[in-house]
Amino acid sequence: MADRERLVQTLMDLIRIDSPTGEEDAMDAEVSSRLRSLGCAVEHDSFQNVIARLPGAGEPLMLSAHLDTVEPGRGINPVLDGDVLRSDGSTILGGDCKAGVSIILEALTAVVESGRPHLPVEIAFSRAEEGGLNGARNMDMGLLTARRGVVFDGEGAVNRITVSAPSQNIVQAAIRGRAAHAGLEPEKGISALVIAGHIMTRLPLGRIDAETTANVGRLEGGLKRNVVPEEAFLDGEIRSRDWDKLERVTGEFRQVCDEVGARFPGAEIRLDIRNAYRSYSVGADNPAVDTIARALSACGMKAVLEASGGGSDANVFFERGIAALPVGIGVRGFHTREETALLPEILQAAEVCEQVITGA
Repeated sequence: MADRERLVQTLMDLIRIDSPTGEEDAMDAEVSSRLRSLGCAVEHDSFQNVIARLPGAGEPLMLSAHLDTVEPGRGINPVLDGDVLRSDGSTILGGDCKAGVSIILEALTAVVESGRPHLPVEIAFSRAEEGGLNGARNMDMGLLTARRGVVFDGEGAVNRITVSAPSQNIVQAAIRGRAAHAGLEPEKGISALVIAGHIMTRLPLGRIDAETTANVGRLEGGLKRNVVPEEAFLDGEIRSRDWDKLERVTGEFRQVCDEVGARFPGAEIRLDIRNAYRSYSVGADNPAVDTIARALSACGMKAVLEASGGGSDANVFFERGIAALPVGIGVRGFHTREETALLPEILQAAEVCEQVITGA
């Protein structure tokens, strides 16, 4: 049975390991060692994602979480306040997704120690999930045989199952104007930042509808206050659970850039739009939903099926033929200094994971 004290200690140990995206080696070494101690065969694909297997009987099941965290995520000092774990306020907590990793490790430990029969388990701990699902997109899916799974990377309690998630298009615009001395001959310049401003005020941004959002999260440009800025850069995204809506808003982004560019004939706007991941949507009769719902029921909980505006490794798994659904990991305030982990919910998630592993 999942042990709260051991689970909390594991979570705090992992949180103290710096693992911002691209710097997951120490986290990899720790979880790989723990998996081997449980009798798992551990290997890495060419992207250095961790793939582990625990033999069992029946239909294979995949469990997944990611190893990286967002910034500011270095030197995290976890503070335990009763049933709540938070950082000291100077960083994120890193519960996203170290709570997910800890839940899987604790559930595996509890099952192995009990000696109970269980399903064959495949563990996929990805790198570089934050900012593009790059670990999952580069994962060697040939190393996985499971066709169903659970992704421990959702917000809220474990009974919150994300049955629908959006597609995402990444939108980047590199703008080149013309530099000039701002005091001596500004009329000879073309401000890339002014062009960027025209684009920003015309783009459809924020919540477009219940299924669709758009955002520009980064704007950079200019060198000095006395130079008409020659270059600017916009970095944004469009998301929708409806592919046609995604394409429509993407077309609006293109149209805005074309029309603004036409107003500044001496400038250049290089627009790059690419799909990061595709949407998925399943019903209550999906086998992965049934697997999780039965485990929840064994723990006295009822499944809540929800649609999300966020993507996860689950989007990529679905593209590759693995029905892997995200569930809540007891964490709130992802990607902020106010991030908290609710320990009773994390323990519940570990208990549900146990039930999933044993095929409840």
